[in-house]
Amino acid sequence: MPFSPIKTRDCPINCVALRGGQTVHQTAAPLLNFACWMSEPYVADPAIAEPHSDRQQRAVPGACSLNSMFCCEGPSRFKFYKNDTEKRELFKRNQDIEEELEQARLTMKKTIKILLLGGPESGKSTIFKQMRILHMNGFTELSIVNFRYLVYSNLIQGVYQLIEGADVLNIQVDKDVQDNVNALKTYFKNTHPAEIELNIDLSIHIRRIFKSSFIRQVLLHQHEIVLLDSALYFLENLDRIADSAYTPNHQDILRTRTPTTGICEIDFKYKNAMLRMVDVGGQRSEQRKWIHCFDNVNGILFVAELSGYNQMLHDGEQTVNRLKYSMYLFKRIVNNKTFGKRTAFILFLNKVDIFKERLAVFPLNVCFKGYSGKHEYAASCNYVSDRFHAVASSELQQQRTIYTHFTNATDTRNVDKVFESCVDVVFKVSMEKAGL
Repeated sequence: MPFSPIKTRDCPINCVALRGGQTVHQTAAPLLNFACWMSEPYVADPAIAEPHSDRQQRAVPGACSLNSMFCCEGPSRFKFYKNDTEKRELFKRNQDIEEELEQARLTMKKTIKILLLGGPESGKSTIFKQMRILHMNGFTELSIVNFRYLVYSNLIQGVYQLIEGADVLNIQVDKDVQDNVNALKTYFKNTHPAEIELNIDLSIHIRRIFKSSFIRQVLLHQHEIVLLDSALYFLENLDRIADSAYTPNHQDILRTRTPTTGICEIDFKYKNAMLRMVDVGGQRSEQRKWIHCFDNVNGILFVAELSGYNQMLHDGEQTVNRLKYSMYLFKRIVNNKTFGKRTAFILFLNKVDIFKERLAVFPLNVCFKGYSGKHEYAASCNYVSDRFHAVASSELQQQRTIYTHFTNATDTRNVDKVFESCVDVVFKVSMEKAGL
């Protein structure tokens, strides 16, 4: 729908009308173009393909008060009162609301907002969980119980993926575990993920399958099949997880995988500042929600899956290279003019541990045909970093610096150290652009 900036009558929050009678806040107008490209299908960018490149609602600053709530549409703003008492009561309620809104505005001004973005399975939600562990005393008892069932689900899903991988690689299942394989397949297909229980019989099936020779053959080619990053971790800890008294530890929780849906926020104190971190789902269906988080952002923390250079992403009807898709999203974000000069851009090239393992088997030029450097970890990291930086327009490269870190999101020490550097950068950029 074309944007038509037709000013409405006497509105204190500068509302504008759209064709068709809809009304939006004027500050949201620049975001409409962003919403358009988020709805478009992914198209491989030649510059990227090859070089030649439990949430609480908060008051919204600027929202209409009782005095102006009918300014844009609806009935007349005039009100007739039965008596002076009713008038005083309404006036008092109005005053209270105004005070709450003002307090919310002041709080938001003092809060540093960091927006966490990235593609599917990039590891950004793991970063989000790390913040809870490092700065919010971890997780509630109820959350830990829920994570236990998620561990069960991920464990069984990992075994199922290994069995499916054997079919893809034409590896024959051992006859002595065929019954175990059939039993696990039946259970996995007929049980909802939220209802999966790791009972004694199921753990026996998994243990026998995991120790079989055909699984060892599949593991030699694990980077050629679809497999959860945490699959081996959970299988190697099967005895502990299968115990009836099992309670997930922090590392178990960090290793769990479930797609982020909706918008998740956490507020926590860091040194002398209040930080708000916002995590939005990375799936294409969730990316349209990113636009709702762009207001008053101090820092963008974009997480890219470095280890996805030799893997494909099945996103809806499309199949694209994971790392190139991350570059595509990053290009759209870093060049978006919605973010001003006071927004710091931080890039996490994540899953360096898996990336290092895969480089020994798959050279970087399986993704970047033009790469002719050494097939070593350091050289490959530098090349990928340069490719991400290159997607920013020349104008933006002059205006802002992209701060890059190589991370392992499941390593709490690594995340703690890197995040401290990130917050310092956000403070620095905000103060520099404000002239302080």
